[in-house]
Amino acid sequence: MMDDLLIKYIVGEASAAERNEVENWIAADPSNRQAYERLHTLWQYSKTPQPGATPDVDAAWTRFASRNAEDTAAHTAPMTLHKNNSWKRMAAAAAVLLIVISGAFWYFNNGTEFRTKSLAEVLTLPDHSTITLNKNSRLSYARNFNRKDRVVTLEGEAFFDVAKNPQKPFTIHVQDIDVRVVGTSFNIRSSKELTEVAVETGIVKVMGKGQTYTLKANDRLVFKKGVAQAEVSRISNQLYQYYRTNMFVCNRTPLPELVQGLSDAYGVPIDIQNPLLEQQHLTSKYPRTDS
Repeated sequence: MMDDLLIKYIVGEASAAERNEVENWIAADPSNRQAYERLHTLWQYSKTPQPGATPDVDAAWTRFASRNAEDTAAHTAPMTLHKNNSWKRMAAAAAVLLIVISGAFWYFNNGTEFRTKSLAEVLTLPDHSTITLNKNSRLSYARNFNRKDRVVTLEGEAFFDVAKNPQKPFTIHVQDIDVRVVGTSFNIRSSKELTEVAVETGIVKVMGKGQTYTLKANDRLVFKKGVAQAEVSRISNQLYQYYRTNMFVCNRTPLPELVQGLSDAYGVPIDIQNPLLEQQHLTSKYPRTDS
């Protein structure tokens, strides 16, 4: 049995008569099946590319021949492999097929990822949870999301409106903490300096630095870099909603908090030069569309 015919069979290019010939040969003797399976394995592992790689057929054949020589030394195969002029065409076909397979393997194992640039985006996850992902942020989850549990990873800022499902908790990995809920709505903002969780509805558990915090509606938790204990307080304003509502809402909000919100939204550092102004409180609404 020539190797060309076996390779044609492996890559799906064999005719009906050739397939019957190979299958009858494999079924005739257990040692034939072992030889075929060994050849099949050697060929696949000699040529499997990384996603996006350009197939090098000559290098594939060299690796294949080397692996086969090593393997043959330890196993007696009832066949001899010969290289002839038709192997490159079949090897190229195998290379294309393997690129597609490895690309699909890479995709399904790396799951789904969303990235935003200058604008926020609204996402609907497979469990029907709705996520508003702020600008310059990233959200990702594995392909097995919503099978046994619901786990996502966040970088940046997002508002979560989680579909309720007590049997499948929803967990967000962000920085070095985990946020776990069943069904609720809350905002997470993460930067180099801190991670903040603001709860609008329901109950949220935050686990980090060896401690667990249980938050309820209108609770706000802040983990600052280098500080072991989190700060827990009541939400004093709705400024964190600006990228969803396009409105800065102040209700006796200290000016420094509004300034911080404006700095985040417009990407411009703002300093208060007069210390007296830091004592100023504002109650008003400011459209984000204003310059």
